[in-house]
Amino acid sequence: MHGIRRWGPATAALTLLAGVFQGVQASPAAAVDCFRDTCAGKDPIDMGCDNDAEILQQVTEPDESVSVRLMWSPLCQGVWAKISRDLDTSPDYVYGTLWTTRDPDGGIQDDDTTGLLADGVAGAYTKMQNWKATTAKACWNDVDAQFDPAPLRYIVNNNDASLPIQHGSCTDWM
Repeated sequence: MHGIRRWGPATAALTLLAGVFQGVQASPAAAVDCFRDTCAGKDPIDMGCDNDAEILQQVTEPDESVSVRLMWSPLCQGVWAKISRDLDTSPDYVYGTLWTTRDPDGGIQDDDTTGLLADGVAGAYTKMQNWKATTAKACWNDVDAQFDPAPLRYIVNNNDASLPIQHGSCTDWM
């Protein structure tokens, strides 16, 4: 009888503790449907890459009418542009573009665009590109989908001969 009394409180505590841990489950790892090259040209949300997305850089207009973000997914190793705007104060025409180069050393510049954000649409994003094989910047502008408001810097005779930034803004090349 003395043995039962001695183990009674311990058994009750263990039973209570086991009940607490029944509700605790390990969370499954985030599933993604692409990685690096296989993400190129794919929708980041459809592929599950937005679940761990990080903002590499964000540029917002001084009046906060338009914001552009260069997004990155560590799991997918994909990069894309995300544009958001204030429907009351932004320009009537807003295009978002992800500009990329073939490799980190430069090369041919390519783009993927959101197209023109339609009336009443406050945000959009581009398709992804392989982060490992490119450098990228995210831009918005009010001219055209293929218009780069901040073209590459041009140095002529040690002087900056780049065109001035106009009609939008971009993140830095990353």
